[in-house]
Amino acid sequence: MAQVSIGQVENLEDLVHGLQSVLEVLESSCREQIAFAEQKSEEARDESQNSESLLDSATRQEQAAQQEVDDAQEALASSQSALDSAQYSLSACLSQPSDDDDDETHPDCSDEYACVAEFEADAEQAQSMLEQAKADFELATENRQAMEQRLDLARQAQAMAEQMLVQVQQECNARLASVGRAVEVGTARLTAAQQALNAYLATNPSAGQFHAWLKWDPTQQGGPITPDILRDRMNLSSEHQRMLQDYLYERNPGYRKLVDRYRSQWADAKGDAERNIVARKARIHLSGEFGEQIARHALAPLGGRIETQGRTFVGDDGRYTKTDLLITNLRVPVILGRGEGMGAPVGGSMAFEVKCGKAQYLYSQMEHMVFQSEGHKQADAQCTLCSRDIQDLSPEKQKELRDTLREAGSPMVGMLPRKNEIDKSCLDFIRPNEEEQP
Repeated sequence: MAQVSIGQVENLEDLVHGLQSVLEVLESSCREQIAFAEQKSEEARDESQNSESLLDSATRQEQAAQQEVDDAQEALASSQSALDSAQYSLSACLSQPSDDDDDETHPDCSDEYACVAEFEADAEQAQSMLEQAKADFELATENRQAMEQRLDLARQAQAMAEQMLVQVQQECNARLASVGRAVEVGTARLTAAQQALNAYLATNPSAGQFHAWLKWDPTQQGGPITPDILRDRMNLSSEHQRMLQDYLYERNPGYRKLVDRYRSQWADAKGDAERNIVARKARIHLSGEFGEQIARHALAPLGGRIETQGRTFVGDDGRYTKTDLLITNLRVPVILGRGEGMGAPVGGSMAFEVKCGKAQYLYSQMEHMVFQSEGHKQADAQCTLCSRDIQDLSPEKQKELRDTLREAGSPMVGMLPRKNEIDKSCLDFIRPNEEEQP
């Protein structure tokens, strides 16, 4: 049976979870967009109905104003007719001959004059009323025309809103269906990959042990986590180190980028001298990162959260130190060793500095590690994790180093594999087709 990558299966798990999250976000967004489009469609429909009502009212007002004009014209015509009749009567009166031969004697036409004056006033009033009725009619016509335009715009807006609602619903349905299909396909592939992984682990004891190491549940230990348990966690065999290398390459983009860089440099190197340069850089940078990753994955299951490279400012001059690992919300009590600050309760925290190097390197880093210990003091328990190379120091130097770090509040604990083991794992990984060592 072909080897199945644990990291690739976890990548697939992340992909499926990511797709499910996208689907949930998309569903929520679609509900909001459809609700918004429905609201706008409803508002446009209400506006159309309101505009229709306003147009009906404006039409009735225009018709009433037209009737007022007609009535005013009839009143004016009637008044004008009466005035004409009165003026005719006055003219007839004035044309009558006098009763004697006295030229200064005229007929009495006072009644006719009064009638003409009265009907002239009536005609002027009727004319004024007609002009006002025409002005009112003109305003009513303009208002009716404005309401027709308003209704036309409202209907256009309603049509656009209803079209937008249909488009939003169609777009959402299409996208939800597409993501839903992707989730189904991803879930099916994940199920198949998990089945293949389980079958592979069942037939490959070493791979099964590594998988159990990755998925370790410390709550099943039935008590506090002791130094012996932690030491076993970090004592990976060369085969398991290679599996961790593969896992990190699949799961950690930064680590993959670092490995690819050294693989490329190794492939491009011309001669042993250039390869030795690449190997030296890998021993410094890649080995240091791999040592931290061993510690991280060995310790991460202990807590609910793990942080890396968190900054702690020291003093007032802006200097700061980085804490390699900070594990918080511990799931079980942990004992790192003897002495104060070497134990943390459930819910507590632990801070670690990680140092991988040969004996003399560890000794040379004493002052720097003391400075870095300042970043550990906020945790319940803290220590400096180092490679087992510390055991190669002379008893005097080893005691000096351990005492100094203990006094600084971050005792030194040698649990990680030796530097040569880590170097070999990293060099083998960047040159997988090479058997010889540089």
